[in-house]
Amino acid sequence: MRSTTKKRSPLSASNAKKLGELCAWITEDCEQILGWTQLTNKSGFSKEQLIDLFQLYKQVTPMAFIRQVRLQRKNNLTINVQPELFDNIKNNDL
Repeated sequence: MRSTTKKRSPLSASNAKKLGELCAWITEDCEQILGWTQLTNKSGFSKEQLIDLFQLYKQVTPMAFIRQVRLQRKNNLTINVQPELFDNIKNNDL
């Protein structure tokens, strides 16, 4: 028998807010050890959910995002590492 429960869409203001907070935390603490355990504990999302959310909102994996932040910090770049979460999403898609 097929399940009729719908899977919750990762596209939501709540998820965007949580991901934004996680990205800010990563940016602040990028010199610390940041692995799946730290990311899942801090965000409350599973590893799979984090991968989906980062792909959707940031177009990279969580680990690639961490590498980018660390590289930018190392190179003292002044670019914003947290572009608007909804740049590529139309308002009516929410």
